Amino acid sequence: MIEASLVILFVVSTLIGLLASYGGFTRFVFIFYLKMVVFHLSILLAAFCALFGTLITYFYNEGCIVAMNSFNFICSFWLDIDFEIRGLEKIEEASGSENKPVVLISNHQSSLDLFTLSKMWPSKTTIMMKNSLKYVPIFNIGAIMSNSIFVDRNNKNNAKEALNDAITKMKDKKLKVWVFPEGTRHHQHGLLPFKKGAFNIAVQAQFPIIPIVISDYTPFYSKKEKYFYSGGKVIVQVLDPVSTQGLEYNDVCQLCENVQQKMGQVYEKISEEAVNKMKIKPVVVNERDSSYEKIKVG
Repeated sequence: MIEASLVILFVVSTLIGLLASYGGFTRFVFIFYLKMVVFHLSILLAAFCALFGTLITYFYNEGCIVAMNSFNFICSFWLDIDFEIRGLEKIEEASGSENKPVVLISNHQSSLDLFTLSKMWPSKTTIMMKNSLKYVPIFNIGAIMSNSIFVDRNNKNNAKEALNDAITKMKDKKLKVWVFPEGTRHHQHGLLPFKKGAFNIAVQAQFPIIPIVISDYTPFYSKKEKYFYSGGKVIVQVLDPVSTQGLEYNDVCQLCENVQQKMGQVYEKISEEAVNKMKIKPVVVNERDSSYEKIKVG
């Protein structure tokens, strides 16, 4: 514990030195970096804790939920973000008592998504992630023990093989899989064009798709502007399942467009609602300085 504290102190002190030498240093910038350091240390700690839990839950195909619960437990102590999850029951209803496979898709904004997902992670669910994460120490072992599906997006042949393996794993182990169809983090407002991998899985295997929309983080968090305010509000809306029964490969493009359009509409609606429910109202002064003002709630 003492050694860990010293490491954290060293990292924070180094950041202070770097920021102090940069003209844009403010207490809001410092708070941003401090929170991000602690956030990523929380990820490593949760992954370390999950290593032991997944030794048991791996055989029940519940490895991922151990990591998510550990991360939620750790971050809930210090991250002041209010979550409102709507329609969560739709996931289990679509899967049913037989634990039928389901493809879950959501927008991807930042590493903060991990905290959002930990607030609502369904049973018997794994996640699809980029292949490079397979080589991150500690994290990779927890990911493998959680039945995570790795995809090499730079190699089409490997990616196609990974999708086929994903279908086999989902059928054999009765797993749900969580996919970010944007393919990368989008730190700005709105959604990036969807990639078709998740839709190809769903159509090829005739699995239902459940779109999940997460409201915009930028009212309280921005990597570009370097602010991370307390009192943020996040609304997550689980939409009705989208059937793929009878659909074929040629239908994938239209299916992808329809789902993205619906998710985009919901994203705009709940993002505006989340801003109105926030405890604070951020006011960005310029790219190197940020401030905020308290507003009354209720």
